[in-house]
Amino acid sequence: MTLKDRWRSTQVRNDAAVAESAERLMNDTTFDVLRTRLARKSLVVAYLVVLALLPVAFIALGSLAGLLVVFVGLGGYLLLRISVRTIADLPDAYLDERQLALRNASYVSSYRVVSLVATVLGSAALVGFIAAGQDPDEWTLTISWNQAMAVFWVVMGLVLAVPSIVLALSDRID
Repeated sequence: MTLKDRWRSTQVRNDAAVAESAERLMNDTTFDVLRTRLARKSLVVAYLVVLALLPVAFIALGSLAGLLVVFVGLGGYLLLRISVRTIADLPDAYLDERQLALRNASYVSSYRVVSLVATVLGSAALVGFIAAGQDPDEWTLTISWNQAMAVFWVVMGLVLAVPSIVLALSDRID
């Protein structure tokens, strides 16, 4: 068996697994309690609270507490994805036209939200440096490991979850 044949068989198995998973997710009624409007909004609020607690946990309480909050956030992210039937993450072939339009619209809104957050944080950092009144040619930024981890996990959490958050806040999903 050549490498190309192995790659093709792996791709076929992966496509079959994705198709089976998509079919199961679209027809699953186990988590219907998470798919109500109130439940989706509650999941979004809870997830955003966890993201806000991430820097506090890492910086004030240390790496172990920060990682614990990361795992709580991962659980919230997975529940959020389940509540929107992973529409934000499924390939086009597994979505109908309505779901595809919702998913595409959520990505446009997500891009805007993430861009706004990055712009606001970057602007706040620049204003902070200017307010410090130091010579810009001599600025030194020192960041600890826990601070770096806090920034990394918050950014990662936002980038991954914003499409599902936008979908969850939309009243048009079933």
